[in-house]
Amino acid sequence: MSRSFGIFVAIVALSMAGSQCVIAENDVASTDAPITVRVMVLNFDPLVGPQHQPLHKECGWFDPRKLSQNYLDDVNESSGGVVQYEIVQWRDIDGFPVKKDGFCYSADSYLACRSGRQDWHRPDLADYPKLVDEFEVTQAIDDNKVDELWIFGGPYFGFHESAMMGPRAFYINGGVYDHVPSKRTYVVMGFNYERGAAEMLHNLCHRTESTMSHVYGGWKSEELTTNWAKFAANLKQSGVAAVGSCHYPPNAETDYDYSNPREVESSAEDWSGFPKLTGRTSMISCETWGGPDYHRNYMKWWFSHLPRAPGTNSEDGKLNNWYKYVFAPF
Repeated sequence: MSRSFGIFVAIVALSMAGSQCVIAENDVASTDAPITVRVMVLNFDPLVGPQHQPLHKECGWFDPRKLSQNYLDDVNESSGGVVQYEIVQWRDIDGFPVKKDGFCYSADSYLACRSGRQDWHRPDLADYPKLVDEFEVTQAIDDNKVDELWIFGGPYFGFHESAMMGPRAFYINGGVYDHVPSKRTYVVMGFNYERGAAEMLHNLCHRTESTMSHVYGGWKSEELTTNWAKFAANLKQSGVAAVGSCHYPPNAETDYDYSNPREVESSAEDWSGFPKLTGRTSMISCETWGGPDYHRNYMKWWFSHLPRAPGTNSEDGKLNNWYKYVFAPF
């Protein structure tokens, strides 16, 4: 079955005028240098309930600070230190984001919806231009103090997994806000503290897929015509197995099949030596990345195989360090 992927693309801030996040395909001098991504976090975590405690605690969800640290550590480890996030600003917000039609939950109305006593508001989407203006995000971006914004919230807060703001904004699996008056283009990542670090890595994996699809001019999992398609091959969709994709590990039989014990022959380990591929294969299964959190461990295993060699590929003219595309695509 054909499975095409559109242009979701990217992560981090994309500068128009000389920030460290600018790169062209022929700029390979700093390929091996770590990529530092400075992050502002807006944690929408209103005080609710009889004990007046943060929403994530009242509902028994994950602590967003611990989630952030786990995510930072996972990305740093999996990338071999190539990507180094720095949280430079953190704000805990005692309130809910305003929706695009002006509606805003109160603590009581949100908990009433969660208990089923009221219906969730529609439209659900948060007002992104209002949000970045209210919290002076664009100013921090333009002052070159921050490269990327993360927003944390609970279910029905109306966050995209990712959205792009500014003059070069385009679709990255969320809103496109090219009318936001910023000098630099930047990305806003939406994270849900009801879910775990695995889902945060999952979002990053989708951004990686989207970025590389953009770099290579498209992606169909059954058409192994580019290095990216060959890397992301899985047996079910591609007929041969390599490292796999976000939803389909190399041995998967369905979406999200991260704990499948089926063994398949895969070229995954050969990709650790990219661009010097030898055709070497080995047998892999879910125990290759291990449990008990097979989802999170697969994401880490997947990123650990993402090419990061210096130089430009003689075959297709693309950078051999794909992390440069994911974290600093333009």
